[in-house]
Amino acid sequence: MKKFQLGQNALDVCKVIVDHQPSISTVSMIAHNVGINWRQRYQTTYEKIEYMEDGFKHSSPIKNQEYCREDLNQLSLHWLYNLEENHVWSVISKVQCYDGKTKHLPLMNFHPENGDRESIKKALKYICGDQRGVLLDSGRFQHYYGDFLLDENEWVQFMSEFLMPTVVVSPRYVGHGLHDGFSTLRLTADKLYKPKIPEVVEIL
Repeated sequence: MKKFQLGQNALDVCKVIVDHQPSISTVSMIAHNVGINWRQRYQTTYEKIEYMEDGFKHSSPIKNQEYCREDLNQLSLHWLYNLEENHVWSVISKVQCYDGKTKHLPLMNFHPENGDRESIKKALKYICGDQRGVLLDSGRFQHYYGDFLLDENEWVQFMSEFLMPTVVVSPRYVGHGLHDGFSTLRLTADKLYKPKIPEVVEIL
């Protein structure tokens, strides 16, 4: 059985989870643009109100790729660097299972207001209990991958619960996820905007 390891990249984390969850038949990834986001561009309350309409926009992926578990195991980060500048690949939470059901990987993008990883772990403990998972450092933020599956209702509850403390996640990340019907976490890097490949910093 595959194991989580410190320093492991996000793609290899996905491979470990799929290995641990034998019901998963396929995992999907999307390629999308990266740049300065709405909250970075408009930092004051006045600017956010002035340019509120821009905040309602949801970007569309430029590519969508589905991998069966066997093909995922053969995939390497090197093969994913087939995109134009300022584009990256991200894994999506929605997976297909052998029984025909759709489930979700528990994915969350954290950037706590105090920058403290302990507040992240406190929220995860309350929401996920003793379920296994890992935290990855993405450069600016922390990414969480849970090593378990959620049905559609459980996923909606999982996403919305992280909004309640108001200090550990961006409501925009949750809003994009609920709008799209799945959440995403980045796998590859971009030289200008996302220069760091996410890697495991803590095994939970």
